[in-house]
Order: sequence, then C-alpha cells, then structure tokens
Amino acid sequence: TTEIAGAGANISLAQPTRNACGITDKDSTIITGGADTKKVVARYNLQGHVEDLPQMTQGRRNHGCGSFQIGNKMVLVVAGGRVDFTPLSSTEQLTIGAATWTTVKPLPRTLAFVASVSMNNKIYLLGGYSGQARAEILEWDGEDWKEVGQLQKARYGHAATFIS
Repeated sequence: TTEIAGAGANISLAQPTRNACGITDKDSTIITGGADTKKVVARYNLQGHVEDLPQMTQGRRNHGCGSFQIGNKMVLVVAGGRVDFTPLSSTEQLTIGAATWTTVKPLPRTLAFVASVSMNNKIYLLGGYSGQARAEILEWDGEDWKEVGQLQKARYGHAATFIS
C-alpha cells in the first residue's frame, strides 16, 4: 500500500515498486521497472491501478525515466539503471498507444542511481553512479544524449523534481 501525501488516498499497488522510476502524466503516474518487477510498466491514479502498459524490452531498476511530447503523443523514456548487479547504458522509449518499446541511442556510459526530471519537452539525468559518483547533467532531446552541465557535487541515489 502507498499513501499519497496530502491527498488522503491509500492505494494498493498491483506490484512492488522498490527501485522503480515514476513518470507523471497529468492525473496519473506511470511506474517503470523496479527490483522485483524489472520490465513492468503500470499507470496509477488516486483511485488505484488504471492499466498495464507494454513491458520494457530490458528489465531495469535504479534507472532514470521521463517523458516528452511528439505532437499530441506522449513518449516515455527509460535509461540506464541496472539488471541485478550489471549496470546498463541502454535507452528505450514508448509512444503511448504503441505495442512495444523501441531501443534508441544509449547513454554515453553505464549509469545507475540517477535522478531524473522532465522539463521543457526534454528529459534530464542528474548525477548517478558509473564506477564512481557522477556530476554531469545529461539531456535527452528525443534523439541523442548530450552533457549540458555539472552538479556542484557528484552524487547518486538522490532525487530531483521540477516545479513550474
């Protein structure tokens, strides 16, 4: 069970979500992967489980995720993370309504335990771990990852959010 702070809702999740990544979509949240669910992608709202979406090609946990728009279609992106103890550099995306995830350009290196935010139709990965704590900020523009800045301190296992 998960409690939504401030909303007074208690939701029974359809599966465990430890080490998963969440993507906000208007009135719902899409949970991707996790330690126990690896490839599972599910949408929840304040009433509970809404739907299962197509499973990711590569199971992953401790990954980054986000979304951007192409026209009126929402595109989900998952990147990096790890499967068991093997770090990943792969990136996948799913256009909502499509039947399968597509493997797209990978990260420049394996990267896990990142913080991620979606902002201005781009996805940002902040810090993370790749043999050591990282400080770079990576941006996904729908086609390519590029380094666009540095955190003041290298870090991993942290959180980030965007407030408009």
